[in-house]
Formats: sequence, C-alpha cells, structure tokens
Amino acid sequence: MGIERGEGFVLRVRDFAESDVIVTLFTEQWGKRTGIAKGARRFKSRLGGVFDLLNRVEVVFYAKAQLDLISQGALISGYPRLKSSLNAVVSALSVGKLLERLLPLHQREDAPYALFAEYLGRMEEGTSPAEQMAVAAMLKIVAVLGHRPQFTACVRCGSTSGPFLFVPERGGVMCTRCEQRGIDISKGLALSLNALIDRPLSRAGIIRLKPDEIALARDMLDAYVRELVGAPRGVMKP
Repeated sequence: MGIERGEGFVLRVRDFAESDVIVTLFTEQWGKRTGIAKGARRFKSRLGGVFDLLNRVEVVFYAKAQLDLISQGALISGYPRLKSSLNAVVSALSVGKLLERLLPLHQREDAPYALFAEYLGRMEEGTSPAEQMAVAAMLKIVAVLGHRPQFTACVRCGSTSGPFLFVPERGGVMCTRCEQRGIDISKGLALSLNALIDRPLSRAGIIRLKPDEIALARDMLDAYVRELVGAPRGVMKP
C-alpha cells in the first residue's frame, strides 16, 4: 500500500498520545478510513484546525490495513455559516455520527458521499430548516446504504390502514394487529417520512414536520441505527 491523495469529510476526531489525533474520514475515493495525524495538536502544527468535525479536507496519507498515516492535510471548506448556528451544527453532527456508525471501512460509497456533500452545502446556505433537513438526510443515507425503513405498509401483513408502530428490529412499521410493542407513529407521519426519502434534498423543506414529529423521527432513527449496528442507546446524539 502506497501514498494516496484525496478529499473527504471529518466524521470523528480523538486525541492520541501527547500531540497526535486519530481522525475518521469519509473519503470520496476510498469510503471511510481512519488515520493518525502525528503532531496535529502541537501549537505550530500545519494541521492545526484542519481536522475539525465536519470539515471538508484534502489529505495525503500512507494507506495501511488498519490505521493510515496522515502526512498532509489542507482545509477545503469549514462551513463557517453552518457552524455559526448551534442548532445547525448539532443537527449536522448527528448526520455525521450516523455515517460514522453505518459506513463500512475501506469501501467506496458514492451515493452517501454525494448526499452528505449536498446536505452540508445546503446547510451552509442557511436557508433550510436545520432539524428537518437532518432527518431527511439521515433517512436518505440509511436508504441508499441498503437499510430503507418500510413506512407505507405493515412489514408483516401488508396492511396500509394502521394504526402503526415502528418496530426497529423489523425495519419498519407494523400494524397493531401484528405487533403490540414498538414506537407509536401516525399514518400521516409515516407517509411524510417516506416522502422525505423519495424527494430530493432540495425539496425536503416542502414537507413541514412539527417539532414533536421531528423528535419522534429522531427517536425512531436512533432506535433503528442501534438495531443495525448493535450499539448502545444514544449513538445518534452527540
């Protein structure tokens, strides 16, 4: 394995030793990769500030089987407008956390990469509702990674009439005739979430969700992702 150069997004950063950082990147060419940037925390390091969360960066690294060695890094975009809003940055961090949890290592993922780039770009414009855009982005990313939740009909009997429960371990909604345990969800919200998956991000704001519906959607996504990765409660919330 030799020297590679490419760009990607910073999904996770951990301090290591006295002055190093371990960085998880979602790269355009190689998918999720984790590398060590030696000396990045030193006062005069050229890498200082490059590997902040959500930054779009260009990196040069020595590819390794497990932990890459990052030799150079440069900031492409730090999304300053997005990061000036607490609500927007918290929402965006949730989307990044979802990616960090679900993406396999060293596997190129063009569709999720394009979605995340578009999402951050639209959030930087500052014209989209932050929390709803985050829900839309997360739903679409889960779907393109092959885990699309079923919202339009009971996953067991196919009923479309409801009332429904969202059952994370079954990957979608179930009618109360087939299941009694799950997260209560109205038929209207289920159809709205399904529409958010199908619509482009540019039209995600057309479907207006109420604050309590957004909170419920986040809870369902949290439970669903925990089911997918076998992680403890709260993995979606930074």
